[in-house]
Amino acid sequence: MLLWGSFGFLGVLVPQPLSRMVAGRLAGVRVAAVAVVAAAALAALPLQTAMIGDGWSDAIDGGTLRDVLVATDLGEAWLLQVGASVLLVLAQLAPQGRRPSATALAAGLVLVSLAASGHAAMQQGWLGFAHQLTDVVHVLAAGAWFGALWPLTIVLAEAGKAPMRLEAITALRRFSQAGYIAVALALLSGIVNAALIMGWPAVWLTPYRALLAAKITAVLGMIAIAAVNRYRFVPRIGTTGPAALGAIRRGTAAEVALGLAAILLVSVFGLLDPN
Repeated sequence: MLLWGSFGFLGVLVPQPLSRMVAGRLAGVRVAAVAVVAAAALAALPLQTAMIGDGWSDAIDGGTLRDVLVATDLGEAWLLQVGASVLLVLAQLAPQGRRPSATALAAGLVLVSLAASGHAAMQQGWLGFAHQLTDVVHVLAAGAWFGALWPLTIVLAEAGKAPMRLEAITALRRFSQAGYIAVALALLSGIVNAALIMGWPAVWLTPYRALLAAKITAVLGMIAIAAVNRYRFVPRIGTTGPAALGAIRRGTAAEVALGLAAILLVSVFGLLDPN
């Protein structure tokens, strides 16, 4: 999500001089994040095999790993994730000017590959296809929104300095406008996903549903902060300047914290029975 949102934001919404500078500052983060994605993808099959099998011994048993890989949907989903992760690693070999865009595209493919597993893969036929498509929209929209917040904090810092002030303000306004689309898609796809998983009307008394409700609360908090930034402080940049930018920076930091909380909750309830 960080790689998809951050470098997609830099490639599409940030003017080139500022984009190159911010991408340079995030180079270390980019390399570290790619390494984490690759390591997690490689570890996923043995860990999941251990969970559905007889424990840690199955995680290193070649025959069991082979059976899971060639005879289960889990193995097919893992191959997709590893393939996307390999493309993400190869994207780091692209020419320097194209590396951010290549990283964003490959990271987007990694997110798309996740729809082949988890609750989105529970159903079959057209309903299963619709669920996976909705899940793809959800992770891409949410990742675009959340991931872009990280480089946005750097852009906001530059908005208070003379050399890149105009480029930074342009990027901020573009982000505010594009945010409408990302938030709307994330919300709508999230509602559809919840209905497909839990049915409608939903009862919120199980651990899965209680944690989902907590995630929804965190996301609503992010939306409230984004709305305050967009309608209260962004219009004041031209008049109050540093005060408005400082308020936006604090709000963005709060959005990042709530976004991390939402992702942590998903990582927990994504492994639970939704019923």
